[in-house]
Amino acid sequence: MSQDKNELHVLYFQVTDIWKRFCENHTELLDKTFEEYALLLSSDIDQLEEVLIQKQEIIKKINFLEAARERVITKLNIYLRDNNQKEVDSVSELIEVMQYFEDQNNTKHLYRFNMLLIDIIEKIQDQNKKNQVFLNKAINNLREIREEAMGVKSYSTYNQKGFSVKPLR
Repeated sequence: MSQDKNELHVLYFQVTDIWKRFCENHTELLDKTFEEYALLLSSDIDQLEEVLIQKQEIIKKINFLEAARERVITKLNIYLRDNNQKEVDSVSELIEVMQYFEDQNNTKHLYRFNMLLIDIIEKIQDQNKKNQVFLNKAINNLREIREEAMGVKSYSTYNQKGFSVKPLR
């Protein structure tokens, strides 16, 4: 293998490793997001605070990986520029550039890790929406209890995201 191919091969393994670690960290984040919902349902505030701290630590690890991803993509783009090739601007372009190594062993690791990462992120987003709806309803219930204790009557309806909407009077 030529020196140029070796350099690109090393970059392929670095990118693939980062994507693998992205998947691992996002899976941890998804697990904590599910745990957060269970704790919201059980009203275990002390445990919830601990889970939120753990989620922040996972997010820090993901941000570290993001910085590593940016460094590797910068190296890759320098390599591509030096070899008169188009620089990478998207993940699909990255996968296309790395296609040679994906096909070489018939493994498609980068492609599969990317598809898995997309799936995990979508699940995190869905669960975060459920958590937010639960929190919005809890906040509204607390407001209603406070208003009833103060002797104030108010009426509200909810939109599909769980946010209260005050009717026009």
